Amino acid sequence: MLDMLYLSALNIRRNNRRSILTVLSIAVGCAALACFGAFISFSFEGLREITIHTQLGHMQIYRKGYWERHVSDPENAMIESVSDLDDALSGIEGVSSVAPRLTFSGIGGAGRNTATMFVMGIDPEREIEFADFEIVTDGRPLMPGDIDAGVIGSELATGLDVSVGDWVTLLASTLDGMINAVDFKVVGITRTGNTKYDSVFVKIPLGLAQSVLDTDSVERMVLLLHDTDSLEEMAPIIEEAAANLPERYETRQWKELAGFYSSVVSLYSGLFQILSGIVAVVVLFSVANTMTMAVFERTGETGALRAIGASQGVVMTMFLTEGFLTGILGGGAGVILSLGVSHAVEILGGIAMPPPPSMSQGYQAYFPMHLDNLALAFLVSVVASLVYD
Repeated sequence: MLDMLYLSALNIRRNNRRSILTVLSIAVGCAALACFGAFISFSFEGLREITIHTQLGHMQIYRKGYWERHVSDPENAMIESVSDLDDALSGIEGVSSVAPRLTFSGIGGAGRNTATMFVMGIDPEREIEFADFEIVTDGRPLMPGDIDAGVIGSELATGLDVSVGDWVTLLASTLDGMINAVDFKVVGITRTGNTKYDSVFVKIPLGLAQSVLDTDSVERMVLLLHDTDSLEEMAPIIEEAAANLPERYETRQWKELAGFYSSVVSLYSGLFQILSGIVAVVVLFSVANTMTMAVFERTGETGALRAIGASQGVVMTMFLTEGFLTGILGGGAGVILSLGVSHAVEILGGIAMPPPPSMSQGYQAYFPMHLDNLALAFLVSVVASLVYD
């Protein structure tokens, strides 16, 4: 086997220029695949953390049957034993924050302008970590002690033509179906990056939201963990803690609630598969050109090997080994090139990207290289090098 590797290496060196060009083409394809995979991973991670920290948390806990009753019978879909559930969840190691929330839709008015609102009642003291991913463009976030204050999305503020210090009237239905209205003072205007969310988003203190709906209950408990990667390990522990309480509960993980995130993942995963196929075809044709020329140039040599007793399998193994070594060299060079590109982008402070669909602001993209991305790009390069042979 070592003799075959040595012989194949010597054959590759017969035409250095052609071999170098082949290795370079494989390396560029491998690097392109690795960098695109790293960009996708970076995008997924950023979107994931924004989704978790601005809206969904890592897990949400509801009263049992919430999803069947929250529209037809919202009063009996609320969590009543808030303090018991809070105590049970807050004592779990690995849980960073437990935040009660009450959400509903309403109509907001300021002067002659009105707009549909998605209102979220929160406990400001519990929501500090969630607010980290919201950019306050004017004013301040909700603070402990706020009673009739509110923070609204930047697009909604534009639609209502309000600024910090203005008052907004919120009109909504109580859980009994009665019409109720409250006023809140705009203390902050925020931007999450999602224009659709920013066009309806309103955040008010939990007490004010409960007074609108005429209830002492909450809709859900939102949990934030110290580490997103620990969710699968923590989920059974959290569910067991909730199951030991008298009131029955059900849980949802953030992925089950993040429809937009799932759609983006499906789209980019499909694009990555297409790019993998393109890179494989490029590598295949590059190796095909090299190996075809090698076969034609060595017809006499191949005939001599057969004449002295070499089997067809030995000759085929020799050419396969050459393709394998070419793929190894190209893939290895591609991995090194990928790491170099990743480091260069990091030094330059990222690559400025335009706003994604439905987003209002661009961002700096990086190519963090992970072992799985590099291994996949290297494997595609090597396998594609062997296919033609």
